[in-house]
Amino acid sequence: MCSSELEEPLTYFLQSDLAAKGIEVRRRSDFDDVLTANILAQDANEIPDDMELTAYFAIGIEISDIISQIKAKLLELKNYGFKTDNVEFKVIQVCDKMWQNQWEKFYHRVDFSRSLAIVPEWECPKPLNPHQIVIKMNPKQAFGTGTHITTQLMLMVMERVLLSEMSVLDVGTGSGILSIVASKFGASNVCATDISDDAIASAKKNLALNDIDNVELKQANLLTGVKGKYDLILANMLAEILYQLIPHLSDHLARNGSVIMSGIDCEQLSRIEKLLSENGFTVNLKIQEKRWFCILVSQKSN
Repeated sequence: MCSSELEEPLTYFLQSDLAAKGIEVRRRSDFDDVLTANILAQDANEIPDDMELTAYFAIGIEISDIISQIKAKLLELKNYGFKTDNVEFKVIQVCDKMWQNQWEKFYHRVDFSRSLAIVPEWECPKPLNPHQIVIKMNPKQAFGTGTHITTQLMLMVMERVLLSEMSVLDVGTGSGILSIVASKFGASNVCATDISDDAIASAKKNLALNDIDNVELKQANLLTGVKGKYDLILANMLAEILYQLIPHLSDHLARNGSVIMSGIDCEQLSRIEKLLSENGFTVNLKIQEKRWFCILVSQKSN
């Protein structure tokens, strides 16, 4: 149990650094209308005042070590201004079937806009209107369900920017959600990278679910081994990883190209902007929800 503002950084940390096999998030706000959410009232009574975040790990993992690393991360986040008080830990053992049932129970359709919906593969993919694009997803072990604030901010800017055929580079693709949306929005070709085996496997499955054939998956640490230049680069990751990525962006950004970055906490925005400026970039657009920022940047004019 923890504060809801910890959802983004802890989810990324648990999956990227600690190799969690899955993440389940239950927020008190999700239960304002339990009938609409199709969730039983007795389940709502078990939800804490703010948020419950469950991470699943394989049997045999030393859980005490995992908890120690989470506590160290919480201390780091506290120094950035996150609310880390009243965090409670609980460890239980569950079978694979129970995990799958819980996952499907609390992951539901997101009608992001009139033109885009993100739908779990086990729910009806019918669009709300003839023009709505429906993306089918089963993220499993990878980050990217369409419910996270940082992902939704990315999608907002992508709708604004992806107006014509563009080549796209999706760094840290996770479940592949941004690559799939880019393809559906008309990208000519997409290169999607991730360092995680689970992410690549998850993205491959989700590409197949959506009949996508113009996305190339590449297992890589950020931009290692990536060749060529792209009209649009997507990077939805925590600021600590963006610090490593920014110095290498210009090597892969086409002339007049743009970069969309999300996962930037308000306490780290100024450092990100400074590093971008030092590397020849200017910020053209900033959007914010709660403490999270998404920015659209391009190279400075000569």
